[in-house]
Amino acid sequence: MKKVVKWVFFIIVALIVIRALTGPSEQSKNAANTGQAQQGGAAASSSPQKEVYHVSATKLFKDYEANEFATDEAMKGKLIAVTGTVQSIDKDFTNAIIIRLKTPNQFMAASMEMQDSEKNTALTLKKGSQVEVVCQRMSRVIGTPSGRRCVFN
Repeated sequence: MKKVVKWVFFIIVALIVIRALTGPSEQSKNAANTGQAQQGGAAASSSPQKEVYHVSATKLFKDYEANEFATDEAMKGKLIAVTGTVQSIDKDFTNAIIIRLKTPNQFMAASMEMQDSEKNTALTLKKGSQVEVVCQRMSRVIGTPSGRRCVFN
């Protein structure tokens, strides 16, 4: 029985790693295209700005606990601005900057994957700092809110 649980755990971890490796390449292309469009000048200024969904890390965690589907639907097609207290400043296996924000569950901090352009700001952060990050995408991964393509606001 222990071997089965062990294999299931390894398979789940492998799927998460594969998703993390395949997701950023597609997202990076979209971010690059968005950046080029924004530099386009007058043509870019005529396109409408995305609506921003403002939420605290604590409320986001509680909303996901109450109803993950409704929370995702409320944020669909919007930028997500998350405010919170920095629990840790980390990096993942790809050296991406991960800012973890406190939630009601001390073991399940909200993870915000920052864009590489935010490196200098991340270097100055300290645990306990109040921050606001704006993410292109938000989902719930293994019970915790996880933002992608985030920048400091």
